[in-house]
Amino acid sequence: MLSPADVIEGYRVVLGREPENEQVIEHHRHFSSRTELFAALTRSTEYRDRFRERFTSDRKITLDQLDEVAQDFQRGDRERWEGHSLELPDWFDVGLEPTGAAYREQMLRFWEAITARSDYQAASNEDTPEIGDLDAVFRPAFFASGDTRFAGGQLMAMGHILLRSGIAPGQRVLEYGAGFGLTALSFARLGAKVDTVDINPAFCRAVQTSADRYQVELHPHVGEFGYNPAGVPGAYDLIFFYESFHHCLDFERVIPELRKLLTPTGRILMAGEPIFDLLCPDMPYLWGFRLDWENVAVMRIRGWMELGFQKDFLIGQFDRAGFDCAEHRDPNSHWAQVYEFRQRD
Repeated sequence: MLSPADVIEGYRVVLGREPENEQVIEHHRHFSSRTELFAALTRSTEYRDRFRERFTSDRKITLDQLDEVAQDFQRGDRERWEGHSLELPDWFDVGLEPTGAAYREQMLRFWEAITARSDYQAASNEDTPEIGDLDAVFRPAFFASGDTRFAGGQLMAMGHILLRSGIAPGQRVLEYGAGFGLTALSFARLGAKVDTVDINPAFCRAVQTSADRYQVELHPHVGEFGYNPAGVPGAYDLIFFYESFHHCLDFERVIPELRKLLTPTGRILMAGEPIFDLLCPDMPYLWGFRLDWENVAVMRIRGWMELGFQKDFLIGQFDRAGFDCAEHRDPNSHWAQVYEFRQRD
């Protein structure tokens, strides 16, 4: 049974207002989770009728303009589209059950419209083969940018993940979507036994190069979210995602599977993820593609699955899988906002 605070938060996030009275709050407490409450509110007539009015930006982009937007992004022309959001197509049904198959299929149709591609497959559409030509040891990832502000924010995020992890030497760590694996390497240099999983073979080769150079227990694996490199349940003391979970289309399936991979006291950490406090033109639904101009430009160019989540919806998904959430803010770096998920007994 939900708390009154859960119901009030649901009304604020989904409908943009307070519940009418105590009776309305009490009536909605019967839902078993925030996810179910939020889903019910999105199916309401009020939500459907006011959706376009609330979330259609004055500075909007249409699907027909995406090639132009992508070209300007590649040229570095930021001023023209700053503050613009992609308008949802007329066929997008905002009232579909957000945890249902029809909503997922609608998102795949929307992905096809944004990317001008078809038949999404993570192994091909999420690949970044050109990173194989980049330096995996001396100037990987953000170091190659030469941007101290950007690198500083990333390093703060790495530090915050380490700080909140509670990992001791000898414990097992798993990172999904590791990229160059700089945080995974830090855990390994501290004495942890670390596995990484990435869809991109070139990133896995980069992680192996770092593991060989530093002679640490760091082992890359090519695979998708939910893959278990240990081969047995209950192996990991920590699973973490850094700037990667938002590529997980099958999060409803993956989240419960993650618990099976953890030791009884194992935890999940997320940082650098696009998690929103409120609905807005850039993120007007409980989960889906971020509609800001830069994000849709990258999707058009790359074909990536660039999702975002409303915070309370995502926490609700973990709640259903038996996790409690603690949020650790960081005023200095938005990448360093850490969400910690602990298993309930």
